[in-house]
Amino acid sequence: MMKNVWDYDIGKNWRPKTEREWLWYLARKINYGDWEGMRKEDLVKYWQKLKNKLDPGKRRMLEHFLAENVIL
Repeated sequence: MMKNVWDYDIGKNWRPKTEREWLWYLARKINYGDWEGMRKEDLVKYWQKLKNKLDPGKRRMLEHFLAENVIL
């Protein structure tokens, strides 16, 4: 079974391996409202490079969410 990510088909067990893949994957999931399976640890790890790729409203929401427990 393939997981559908908008216009890409990726394997069900596919996980990003490189930083570039992680940034693409997280930005795409966030900007299209696909929160399923997203881990806070991944957001924190890539936040500094990821935040500029996000919709401004979603970026502010995540900044608030992450600031609850993590200093960015």
